[in-house]
Amino acid sequence: MRALMGSFHLLPLSELCELLIRRGASGTLSCERGSVKKSMVLAQGVAVGAASNDPREYLGQLLINFGHIDEEQLAKAFETQQETKVKLGRVLTMVGLVRPEVIRETLALKIRETLLDVFQWDSGYFTLDEAEPPAPEELDAAVPLGEIAREAEFRSTAWSAFRASFPTGAATLVVNDEAAEGAGARGLDARLLALAREGKTIDEIGLALHAPDFHLYQRLYALHRQGVVTAGAPPSSDGMPAIALDASDLLRRAREALGARKTLEAEELAARAVDLAPATEGATELLKVARQALSAELRALLLVPPRIPVPRLPPHEIGRLRLSSAEKYLLVRCDGVRDVSHLVRVAPLTELEVLKAIRRFADARIVELKPLRG
Repeated sequence: MRALMGSFHLLPLSELCELLIRRGASGTLSCERGSVKKSMVLAQGVAVGAASNDPREYLGQLLINFGHIDEEQLAKAFETQQETKVKLGRVLTMVGLVRPEVIRETLALKIRETLLDVFQWDSGYFTLDEAEPPAPEELDAAVPLGEIAREAEFRSTAWSAFRASFPTGAATLVVNDEAAEGAGARGLDARLLALAREGKTIDEIGLALHAPDFHLYQRLYALHRQGVVTAGAPPSSDGMPAIALDASDLLRRAREALGARKTLEAEELAARAVDLAPATEGATELLKVARQALSAELRALLLVPPRIPVPRLPPHEIGRLRLSSAEKYLLVRCDGVRDVSHLVRVAPLTELEVLKAIRRFADARIVELKPLRG
């Protein structure tokens, strides 16, 4: 039974959590803002499960982020999961790649990250469907809502400090090698510094590490305090003025593009409208329709059957291309061996983001799409 629903504009998540804790609520809390959807399973005021359509909050991506598995191991685990219908965490423990306690710790982190992001929302909607959660399983985690709310207060303060030192993810990092040697960076920090020395931007480093934003900036700030890294200059703009369009004009153009079966243009216009004004009537629904149409088109082109993107340009020419952080991440993995379905499984991006990027590569003749042969 749906017992509670409302808007985060009127009832922020911090206040909603207080209410749920007092009531000892059980059920599924669903949160939605634009195209972002998250849900949390509650048992008497304790979070015992979470889901999100943000790939960086998937269990597999978090395990990669903390160095427990690599992309190839995740891809193989996904294949086993599809064959056996066993949960990913169970697959990884069964084959001996990850210890059960690590799965539980990472699932607890997944629960935290899924909800902590929503504390920053100033718009969007929530519903609570009251129902008793399923019986806990061996690898399940449980995190009291009160702990997550206290962490959200800390993060609000921390983000102010992070942004003061690193205002934009488009900037590269300057590494002080002497300070880095003195700090004795290991694990995640060592990988972060190696990527920074390669000239990667902060956004590119986050993708390569499969890291949620807060964890990435937390490590950057710690290294900054030790004098190991500072923010470099962000890339200069091309000098072209931005064209100002309001949400209604974007939606009108998106409908026209959708009617003309220009699904990629329709999806991009609708997404801009939702980003600009999420509450605009019909915006979210139009974006959903456009994404369904575009996804069906791209899946037929790239996934049924899977195609292998083979680079057409030599590495030195690829390095000069002007690409987004996500496109650079994917292009590096277009090696003529991995098919598109493999890239979808391992990337910290949504399936649609991967498919759109591969299509752009093909249209620009950066890659050639070859069929996967059995």
